[in-house]
Amino acid sequence: MMTTCALYIGCGTDFDPVADLQTDVSSFIYVDSQPLTRYGDLYQTFMPHEKMETYNKTYMRDFGIAAECAGFKKISLDGVYPHVYKNSATDQIVYHYFSLCFPIQSFKQNPAANQKELTRLVFLLNHVTHLVVRKYVPNYNLLRYFLRPLVFVGYDDTIYVEDSCKLLPYERNKITSRLQNGEYQDRFSKYIYVKTENNQQIQTFTYSEFVLNLN
Repeated sequence: MMTTCALYIGCGTDFDPVADLQTDVSSFIYVDSQPLTRYGDLYQTFMPHEKMETYNKTYMRDFGIAAECAGFKKISLDGVYPHVYKNSATDQIVYHYFSLCFPIQSFKQNPAANQKELTRLVFLLNHVTHLVVRKYVPNYNLLRYFLRPLVFVGYDDTIYVEDSCKLLPYERNKITSRLQNGEYQDRFSKYIYVKTENNQQIQTFTYSEFVLNLN
């Protein structure tokens, strides 16, 4: 059986996708710019004094509590990056890359990880099978890391269709904006729309069909 791996950028402390994809996905790459900043890739445009004001002091504690509530226990040693959590009941693993902004601007001068750790992350991204897009929507440049078409996983609490005329320049480079314009359709093999109220999952094979399910 092929190993499946889901990427979730802007994960915060959200462990819902781990449960929702329990039968399909065995490992998860969780990426968040916190505790370094709450502003994701926009952090890289901030002035030094602005960056000092964006640190989230409670994020790591909150993530650990959420992991424990979801049945996960930290199995990596302190000081090792990323942190690794495992659920012994489901055998699922979560790799938590914190304080990491995407797209990665520098492998040599990164505030979160060294070059070896980031190179390892890129290797893991090459084997991703699912992309969770919830609340935060990553830049389309992320697609260059994937070697195969992905399963797109979306939720009913996230906006996937927007008026392109009202978007800021950087917002037009979001994956959903590009998909809405008919681009990069070949990079996804299937779309899953999760309704949080009853955990219903609707599967489609095109982005146009996917957005028809939006509330």
